[in-house]
Parts: sequence; C-alpha cells; structure tokens
Amino acid sequence: DNENGSMDYIVEQFRWNKWIKVGEVKGIGTPGAHTYSYKITPHSGENKARVKQIDFTGKPRYSKSADYSSSVPSIVLEDTKIKDFVKFQGGETLYEIYDKYGTIVKKGYGESADVSSFDKGLYYVSYDNKTEEVQIR
Repeated sequence: DNENGSMDYIVEQFRWNKWIKVGEVKGIGTPGAHTYSYKITPHSGENKARVKQIDFTGKPRYSKSADYSSSVPSIVLEDTKIKDFVKFQGGETLYEIYDKYGTIVKKGYGESADVSSFDKGLYYVSYDNKTEEVQIR
C-alpha cells in the first residue's frame, strides 16, 4: 500500500514443519498500489505460503498464509540405504539433507542428490512434504 523506500519481499513456504525461504521479490519502493508475483514450486498435498518483509528497524511483518491443495504427484525415496546418490522417484523435488546432529549438510532441487563425499552413517532427508531417515554406506 504505502511503500516508502525499496524493501524486499521474502516468499516463504511451509515445508517440513517450518517456514523456509523460497524466493525474494524486490519492492518498487514508491507510493501507490503495486502487484508482485513469484512462482512457488508446490509439494504434493496441502501447501502454505506467505510473504515476509523486514522493515527498517529489523522487525519482520508477515502476510496471512495462502493455503492451496496441489495435484503434484507424491515423491518417494528409491531406497533408504544409500551409496552415492539419494534418488527421488516421481519427479524433481526441493530437498534438505541433515546429519545425525540436525545440521544441514546439503540442499537443492532435483531428482537426485550426490552424497558420495559424505561420511557413512545416519542422515535425514526432507523432501516433497516429508522427512525420512537414510543410511549412507
């Protein structure tokens, strides 16, 4: 509505029980009505998205969440015993991989994730709208 100075709009999507940043739109920064858009990659099932803007004092402001149901097919892991690649069956997906301590070790988008350089052991893979335990051998 009343933009005064250019501030970015941060687009967030609710995935894996948390809000994650999926993109950013530059604000025009002049008074008057402006329309912005950003294409979100939905996961299967129910989706939620919102816009966050941080004002000049550092305080975040959030839009109401936009909820929508997606007909995108569900993605599944090809296997939970992994050697070199985590493979997703059903298409490309946004993913995050965590070590056993919950530290993020890789994130991206695709049909697979290269984990050939990872130490052996237990990891957690968040993808589509779920999180699963995997064993890297």
